[in-house]
Amino acid sequence: MTTAELKELALHSARGTAPATFSAENVNAAFTDGLKELASNYYEFMENRYTIYSILTETVDAIVPNKVIDAVGIFAEVRTAGQGEKVLFKTKLGKQRAKKFLTRVGLSGVYETFRLDNSTFEVPAFAIGGACSIDYERMLDGAESMAELMDIMTEGLTDSIYIEVQKTLRAALDAKGRPSQNKFIGSWNPDEMVKLVNIVKAYGAGATIFASPEFVAEMGPDAIVPVGANYQGIYHPQDIDAIHYQGYINIFRGTPIVQFRQSFIDEKNEKTWIDPQLAYIMPTGGERVVKVVLEGATQVRDWENKDGSMEIHFYKKMGAAILAHHNWAIYQNTGIAQTMDQPYGI
Repeated sequence: MTTAELKELALHSARGTAPATFSAENVNAAFTDGLKELASNYYEFMENRYTIYSILTETVDAIVPNKVIDAVGIFAEVRTAGQGEKVLFKTKLGKQRAKKFLTRVGLSGVYETFRLDNSTFEVPAFAIGGACSIDYERMLDGAESMAELMDIMTEGLTDSIYIEVQKTLRAALDAKGRPSQNKFIGSWNPDEMVKLVNIVKAYGAGATIFASPEFVAEMGPDAIVPVGANYQGIYHPQDIDAIHYQGYINIFRGTPIVQFRQSFIDEKNEKTWIDPQLAYIMPTGGERVVKVVLEGATQVRDWENKDGSMEIHFYKKMGAAILAHHNWAIYQNTGIAQTMDQPYGI
C-alpha cells in the first residue's frame, strides 16, 4: 500500500467515512494493516517511523481544526496559520473604541488584559501537547496500534485547545478595565441573570448563555407565576419537558442556553476541566468575541525507553484571546462547589 493510499485511509478512519472501494467497517482494519506493512518488524518500524508519523500528524492537522470549531465555533473565530505566520484579526473600533480590551496569555504564562487601540491585533501562539507510550511488542501482537495513537493525538490536542479557551474565558472574570455591570458574583438569582442578558442584548440581535452542566442544573425551571399565599408557582411546560427528557432547561426567558462540554482531569473524578461556577452571556450575531489561532503542523518527537517501549511526544502551537469586554457578561454562581484544580485569574 502506498503512502498516499495510507493517508487517504487515515482521513477516512478519523472521520468515520470510507472511500468508494471500502466499506466503513473495513476502513480501520485496512488502515491498521497498511501501517503494519511499514512496521512488520522492529527494524522496519525504525526505518519507516517518520513516514508513519507524517501520516498521523497530517491526519491530526486535518481533523483537529474542525473538531475545535465544533466545540467552540458558536462563540469563537478559529483561524489556522503556517509555522511562524502572524495572524491579524480585524475589529471595528468606532464609537466603542474606548470600551475595547483584549485578554490573552502573556510571556509569563499569565493571562493579561490591555487596551485595544488599533483596528487589527495579533494573537500569539504557544505550544500545547501531550505524550503517550507505545510498546513495540504489544503492537506486533495487535494489542496496541499506531491507529490508536492517532486517535489519542486528535482527542488530546482538541481537549487541550478547548481547555485553553476555557482558561481565557475564566481569566476575563477579573480582567482590568471590565465594566462592573457586566458581571455578577453570588448565588443563583434569575433577576440578576436577566440584567446581564439585557446588557448583552443592547449590543446585538440577541444573546446566548454558555454554561457548565453544573450551572445549568442550578438554574432549574423559571417560574412564570410567582409563589403566593394561596397558590403555587407555575412552570412553563417546555421547561418541565426539557428537564424530563434532557435533564436541564435549554432556554431562559427567551435566551437560548448552550452547555459547555465538561469532564475531569483526574482519575478520581474530583477536578473538572472547566469552572462549574461560571456562565458566559455572549451576543448573538456580529463579531465573535473569542479568537483562536492554530499555528503550524503538529510536531512529534520520540525516544526509546530501557524496557523497549517508545514514548511519543506531540505538540501543536495555538493561541486564544477575548475581545470586547463591554458587550458580553459573566455570572459566577458561588453556590456551586469549586472543582477546578486552580482558578485562573489576572
